[in-house]
Order: sequence, then C-alpha cells, then structure tokens
Amino acid sequence: MEEQTTILVVDDEKVIRDGCTLLLQPEGYRVVTAANGREALDLMRDQPVNVVLCDLKMPVMGALEVLKEAGALYPEVPIIIITGHGTVADAVECMKQGAYDFVTKPFRVDHLTLAVKRALEKQHLERQTRRLQEEQAKNLYTLAMEQSRLLTIVNCMADGVLVTNRVGEVVLCNPTFKQLMGLSGSLPQPGPLEAYLGEESFLKTIEELCATAETGPAKCLSQELCRGRVHLRAMSAPVFGPDEKVLGTVTVFHDVTAFKELDAMKNDFVNMVSHELRSPMTAIKLQHEVILDGLAGEVTQKQRELLSRAQAKIQGLLELINESLDIAKIEAGHRHLELVPLQLGEVLREVAQLLEAKAADQKVVLRLAVPPDLPPVRADRRSMEEVFVNLVSNAINYSPGGGEVTIAGLSHGDYAEVRISDTGIGIEPEEIPKIFDKFYRVKNPKARQIIGTGLGLAIVKGIVEAHRGTVEVESRLGEGSTFRVLLPR
Repeated sequence: MEEQTTILVVDDEKVIRDGCTLLLQPEGYRVVTAANGREALDLMRDQPVNVVLCDLKMPVMGALEVLKEAGALYPEVPIIIITGHGTVADAVECMKQGAYDFVTKPFRVDHLTLAVKRALEKQHLERQTRRLQEEQAKNLYTLAMEQSRLLTIVNCMADGVLVTNRVGEVVLCNPTFKQLMGLSGSLPQPGPLEAYLGEESFLKTIEELCATAETGPAKCLSQELCRGRVHLRAMSAPVFGPDEKVLGTVTVFHDVTAFKELDAMKNDFVNMVSHELRSPMTAIKLQHEVILDGLAGEVTQKQRELLSRAQAKIQGLLELINESLDIAKIEAGHRHLELVPLQLGEVLREVAQLLEAKAADQKVVLRLAVPPDLPPVRADRRSMEEVFVNLVSNAINYSPGGGEVTIAGLSHGDYAEVRISDTGIGIEPEEIPKIFDKFYRVKNPKARQIIGTGLGLAIVKGIVEAHRGTVEVESRLGEGSTFRVLLPR
C-alpha cells in the first residue's frame, strides 16, 4: 500500500493551521500541525514529513531558526515559508537559508496547492536522482570489479589472448601471448596488429571476421601458425555489442609444439618399424611362393593348406604395414600428390572391373552408373583409385549374399560427387562419427568374420581432405549405407 503524503503546517495562529488542513486534506494529503518551530522539529523527529509549510515569525522559534536546524537534519524535506508581514529582504534571507518557496497571506487555494505539488515533485525528483546516482555508483563499482576479475583471469591464462577492435587495432593482450611471440617492453594499446603479429594469413583472418560477421552467421576460424620451433593453434571469433554490431575479435593461441613433436616422433617410429618389418615379411612371402610353386620339392596337400594360410596372414600383415605408412605420410603431409585433370568416370570403371570378381564371389551385384558428362577433377590418380577401391571393397564386404552395391557419379554444383551405396548391414547411429577414426571397427556381430585393419576409412578421409574435398556417410541399420565423396571440379 502506498504511504500517504504528510504535510506539516507550522503557524502560531490556529485559524491558519485549521484553514490549511481544510484546504489540503481534500487533495489527499495527511496534515499535521505545530504552533511553533520547536514543536515542528520535535514532530519531525518522531514521524516522517514530506513538506513543511512554516510561518515566518512565531514565538519560541521562527522560520529562520527552523530552516537552519531542519536544513541540517532533514535536507530532503522542502520548506515553504508563509507570512503576511514579510518583505522582499525576508524572502531573500529565507531563500539563502534553503527555503523552497515563499507564499504570502492571504493566499489563494490554487496558489497554495500548486506550491505544495511543486515541492513534492522537487522532492520526488531529488530522491529519484539520488537513487539513480546510487545505482550508477553501484554499477560502476560492479563493472570495475568485473573488469578487474576478467583482466586477472586473462593475465593468468596459460594460453595467449589477443583482442582487437573493429578496425584491427590491438586493445588487449596477456603476458602469455607476449611470451609466445617473443615480445618485450611496452607496446601501444590500441596499436597496429602488425606490431604484435605480422603473419599475413592471420591478418587476413582478422580482416575477414570483422568484414563478414555482421552479414553472415557468427563463426570461429582456426589456423596454425609457426614461429620458429613454436607451433601455435589460433582460434579467432568476432565480438558483438548489444546492437549486434561487431566490436572486434578475440583470438586464443594454444601452444601445440609438444604435440607436434610427439606426432613427428610417432610418425618416425611408425616409418622405421614399418620399413624394418616390410623387408623380412616380403622375403618370407616370396619364399612361401617358391615352396607353393613346387620349386623346392613336392608339397603335400596338408602342407599346401598350411602354407596358404600362412601366406594369407603374411599378406594381411603387409597390408597393415602399407596402410600404416600411408596414414603416417598423410598425417605428416609427406604424401606426394600429382594433381592433374582426372576423369573420375575412367577411375570408377577400372575400380568396378577390378572388384567385379570379388563381388561375384560374395554373390553381390555390382552396378555402375556414371554419366558421360561427369566433370573432371584435379586429383592424384593413384590416390583416387585407393579411395574408391577402399570404399567399394567395404561396401562388398559388409553386404550379405544377394545384396547390391552401386557406384554412382553425378555433378553437384562446383563439385563432382561419387556415391558408393550398399544394401548391407548398416551402421548404428552412435558409431557413424567414429568410423573414420584409425583402427576403429564397427561393433556388429554380423561383421566379426570380416577381416580388416580399421585403417581404410581413415586413409580415405585423409586423401579426400588433402584434395580439398569431403567424405560423408548416411546409414540405416539393417538397410545399408551410402558414402558420398565430394571433390572440387
């Protein structure tokens, strides 16, 4: 419930006090009265008062004394002086002491009520101003605390942080960034980005983010930077204001040097072990072939069966070694690609002919649907053959007897698309994101008898991405899968 406004009338004449009460109560005000200034101050001490109407000259204590004491104790309460004997000098003196207004007797009703309303409005505005000032002070304090907290967090981060404004000037960087960049001393803030990091690719990334963030969906750009032996992964994102306008960018630099060195050691180890294993395994395979061909003497049926099994295992190990080498080369970026204009239709027809016998052995119908106008791509022929042999072989292996595998080519805008579809066992939805991981095998009871290393799809993905393409899969359990390879025209 809203508290009623209280008006204090202070006058030594009872008729004035009663008259003011009769005039102000109909306006909705609560009116209290006092016969002199001392009574008025005692009453103000005991209860809240909004406006004081005070006679200029009274016994015991007059208006000037009330103004002096009440102004010190209750500065927010406006005091209106009422008198019938006042002069201009008295009015000036009262105003100097802090009186809000001066009303002479006899006063008109509208004049008195207007003076009271204006005094109340002044009090309301002053209170509102104080509240806003208090809120502003509180907000500024909170903002300062948040800025201090944020700055402390940024300065203590193990990753480098760089913040720019919308024109590409650096407005904040933390000590870790300076350490990663080998910067020392004080740098201008805001200052040109080139003074902090002069990598041309990074400058273009920041420029692109600021230029496109307002016209398209917000995105985060990732790139790798090399500073001598230090390898950094930079993640850059735009920063927006309340009006959805771009204020600038923030970039986090993560030192991945240790991971790069570890990866290089792993690749070197794989290469060394693979080469050391491949030579003796190839020699053993050739010796087995000599024995199976009967060049070392007669071989019994049982011996031939055992040697054939061993030969198959050796072949499997050689394939694993070759695939491990392929993966290591792709990840290290050492695989040589001879990019030339390539007709995918020719490659797909050769792959279909190569695997036709395999499909027939497993009672799988192999279909080829390649249009004559399939656009050429710029690619390495041997790598493309490896990609599609892997995909078609998998489709045949994972299709039960009587199934179908379709190799289809089509134009897809700026890309040539190849689809390898089968009517096989399909893939569980939760397994689809994992099938391109190294050594991952689909966990399906029907696939246990299928022999494989789990590297084929990882190689496919690496080769396709090295050609600036993409590979995707759609699958329904029990109905089959479709692998889509998109390559730039």
